[in-house]
Amino acid sequence: MVAFTIERENFGNFLSSFGRDLADIIIDAKQGNISASVAKSTHYIYRKIDCGVEATGKLYITDIPKLKSFLGTVKSKDLSINQEGKTGTLHIKCGKASLQLPTSSYIESQKRVALMKKGIDDAKSSMWRMWFHSPLTHHARLNSEELKPVTGFKKVLGDKYACKTDFDADGSEFVVRGGKTETGKMFVRANLTQVEAPMSSARSAFDKWLPELLNNLPKGEVEIHTANESVLIVEQASTDFLMIVIDQEYEED
Repeated sequence: MVAFTIERENFGNFLSSFGRDLADIIIDAKQGNISASVAKSTHYIYRKIDCGVEATGKLYITDIPKLKSFLGTVKSKDLSINQEGKTGTLHIKCGKASLQLPTSSYIESQKRVALMKKGIDDAKSSMWRMWFHSPLTHHARLNSEELKPVTGFKKVLGDKYACKTDFDADGSEFVVRGGKTETGKMFVRANLTQVEAPMSSARSAFDKWLPELLNNLPKGEVEIHTANESVLIVEQASTDFLMIVIDQEYEED
């Protein structure tokens, strides 16, 4: 059996931080905290949050939308969550309200996690200098709050737009831009510190899901690792946060 108690708002934010369209997840409850990883064709995210854990183990959630709907209807501060075995019923209690959800041992968001973790272990061993045999050449730190305006891309540019990033080592800036020349572009810039790069710039292409992912970064300083036409890795060692965004084929605007 796994059981833990956590503030309702914190748990809702924890689930939302993996992406808006996440349907299922496995949560690992250890002494004093819970953590989870998700991996998709577009990205990988690992997060951890402190809470009161009564019984350690893995908790399986197969209907996150329904669970989040429940969290939006209750008002008490704390949640009590427990489950008996990977296919056992999920029990969530908040004040006098409770929810029971059936579960399954098959979790879609975990299909690629093992492969990604293998690449992550190797990349960490190289001090983030390699990613699946490709060099990571550009490294720096930035304040994640400076990237928050990327959430305005959809409002300004509409539903159909691509995103690109530019690591400007000479100007000590990390630039995220969306849109195209013929329809308009929007730019968000963040200052870089502790820059390490053998060449002046590195650029990569992503899709419209990049702003949502960047909006879910933890507050404060984060480290970024990338290369020309490569993945974007964002890490915050103090919270054990890790996000890897998979690049797309780069095409000129």
